[in-house]
Parts: sequence; C-alpha cells; structure tokens
Amino acid sequence: AEKGWGIKNLKEEKRDAAVSASMMLLLSGAIMAVAAGTLFISGQTLENTVEMIGLFEPIGGKAAAFVLIIGIAGAGLSTIFPIVLIAPWLIADYQGTPRNIRSTASRLLIFVALMFTFGTVFLEERPPALMVFSQAFQACILPAVAIPIFILINKKKLMHQYTAEINWNIGIVAVILFSLLTTWFAIAEFF
Repeated sequence: AEKGWGIKNLKEEKRDAAVSASMMLLLSGAIMAVAAGTLFISGQTLENTVEMIGLFEPIGGKAAAFVLIIGIAGAGLSTIFPIVLIAPWLIADYQGTPRNIRSTASRLLIFVALMFTFGTVFLEERPPALMVFSQAFQACILPAVAIPIFILINKKKLMHQYTAEINWNIGIVAVILFSLLTTWFAIAEFF
C-alpha cells in the first residue's frame, strides 16, 4: 500500500514475491533438514522444549541453557510482531487507507492477537504439540486466500481488461483443490 504500486509495477511485484517465497522455502527447508538429520543420526527424539537443552550441552556446555532460552525468546518475539500486525495491515490494504497501528481498531486487533498468543502458555499441551497444531492450522490459510483471489481476479468490474485468462483460472482452481485436500489431511489427523 505504501509503495503505491499499480499494474505498471507488475514485474517488480513478481520479482519481489519470488525472492520472498524462495528465501522462506530455502531457510525453512535448511532448518528442518539440519534438525531432522542431526536428531536422526544421533538416535535422539524431541518431545519437549526443555529436552533441547540436553541436545545443545555437548556443543555449548553449561551456557547451552542460556543460549537456548535467548534464542527461543528472540525467535518467538521476532515471529509475534509480524503476526499480530497482519490483521490491521490487511484491513488497511482492503480499505485503501494508510497503515495506522495507533488507531483504536488496530490496537484492539493487536491486543486480541497478543492475548491469544500468550494464552497458549496456559494450555495443558506440550510446546511441540502446539507447534504441530499451529502448522496444521496454517494449511487452512491457503484456501482462505486462494478462493477470494479466484473470485476477485475474475470480476470484470474490478479487474477491467486484466481479468484472468483460462490458463490462470485452471492454475488457481488447481491450487484451490490442492489446498482443500491438504487442509482436509491436516484437520483429519486431529479427529
């Protein structure tokens, strides 16, 4: 919204999205591969966050607990802030207004998101179980995004001469079907 990009900036937007998505995929894949490979080779399992201290002790000694706690806190804080800002930013983008996180509505949304985030501490679940649940819930986000995109990109009143062609529609329908399938698999595991 702040960049003021329009249809003339489509090339920059595509490059920006491609770089962001590929970096996220690369970093997430590297973290999961290293973690899974290390645990598998050493024959260890991880059921609770506290067990991570024992895994780090051979590398960091007694300072492992301190380093781990600082790392987890930093990762948590760096994740929380963008997540709680998503709703106010999306609403501002939808309304075509500047992002104002100091408005009453934005502060209320941020407060609710933070209470929900910190409220998970009081649930009687182990952190790995909460992490698995949050990852499964993320599967529900793709259909919630892909279906409105399909509807909006085909609205002639909104898109004018830039409505989706048949190839785009086939691709988006394939994404919607795939997202519904993955959402089903993610949610079915909990029942």
